[in-house]
Amino acid sequence: MILQYIGLAINVFLSPLVPPALVPLAYSWTSVLLLQHANPLTLSLISVGVSTLSTIIIRFSQNYIIEKLALYEHLNKKNKLSFLIHKINTYFRNQKRIARISLKREKYIEKRSGRFVTFLFAILCYLPILPDIITTRILYKKIRFRYFIIAVIIGKTITYVPFIYLGKTLFQLLHI
Repeated sequence: MILQYIGLAINVFLSPLVPPALVPLAYSWTSVLLLQHANPLTLSLISVGVSTLSTIIIRFSQNYIIEKLALYEHLNKKNKLSFLIHKINTYFRNQKRIARISLKREKYIEKRSGRFVTFLFAILCYLPILPDIITTRILYKKIRFRYFIIAVIIGKTITYVPFIYLGKTLFQLLHI
């Protein structure tokens, strides 16, 4: 059972990298563990804790990865990946677009209600609507780190815990 918990943790940790494939696999793995009478609290702690850790690592490593992509762009290769990287970097270099949005947001976030709405937006983004990589980039430097962690924990708890406990209840009702 411990190896299955470790496998689930690895799957949940890597799921932000390939969301269409690994997220359903994590839910399936959780269901199988529930069928084997695993403790729902343990499953909840593993799922929420590991996914929060994964998102924190994404937040810290994203600038390093973007710098590496910028270096890759200067190699003048003519393949689809370098074309895509060039388009992304060109978009982010055009600061006029980003400056207009940032200026409106900075005026709004100075108010207490603006900070609260940004926090609620962060919680909403960490539900399984958008991949964590995109959400983390959207919220980078828009929310303080401690509120970022709280928003991730709340969003991941809303994502995983009801599934685990509803699944456990369903399996108990069906006597499986």
